[in-house]
Amino acid sequence: MKKIFLFAATTSILFAGADIEPLVDYDKQDVVKAVETVKEVKPAPVPAPVVCPTPVPVVAPAPKKWYVGLDGMGAQFETDSGKCNELGLAVAKLGYDFNKYFGIEGRAGYGFKSATHDAGGKTKIKENYGIYLKPMLPLGDKVHLFGLLGYAKAKVESTFDATSKATALAGTTDKSSPSFGLGLNFALNDRWSIVAEGVRLLHSVENTFNVKGGGTQTEKDINLDTFGLGVNYKF
Repeated sequence: MKKIFLFAATTSILFAGADIEPLVDYDKQDVVKAVETVKEVKPAPVPAPVVCPTPVPVVAPAPKKWYVGLDGMGAQFETDSGKCNELGLAVAKLGYDFNKYFGIEGRAGYGFKSATHDAGGKTKIKENYGIYLKPMLPLGDKVHLFGLLGYAKAKVESTFDATSKATALAGTTDKSSPSFGLGLNFALNDRWSIVAEGVRLLHSVENTFNVKGGGTQTEKDINLDTFGLGVNYKF
């Protein structure tokens, strides 16, 4: 009887169907969780590359080549009959330096002070002009020695006055000749400089003068020398 009852119960369960949970695929579940975990992990930020700025080359300024200048000069006018010192003139200059060893310069001067000649009478430089080649020798960063080799024209006026001797000469020496000089330039900065120089404007020229009391006299070795200080400005 017990066996019949147990058989009936088992058959009832089989035909009624049991509410059985489906089998779980644990391998697939692990893969899904692993993918989700990977998605949640944020990659570490990549540091921005350090870019070093390209150094800007330092370009030295081009040296200034043009310049103007002004000199205050004393002068001596010498003839066969004697000398006339303490003359004065102002000289304006315009020059161009091709490099630190060579340049070219033009000059124009005007007299502002007369003086008495040894032979008597008054003498005054009226005007002078010159063009020069200018070789230079650097003596350091700020100082250079320079020479002047060129050609100049000068006009010097000699006149009688009340105190003139009987041998006094009068006339105008308006001559051209080779001209040369030597100077020293001291740079204060890249624009301004101080100049000391001496220049022979007229060299061994000849001129005929009137003599006080009558007649004429020819002087065959006339020289005109200038010397002084000035300033130059480069641009």
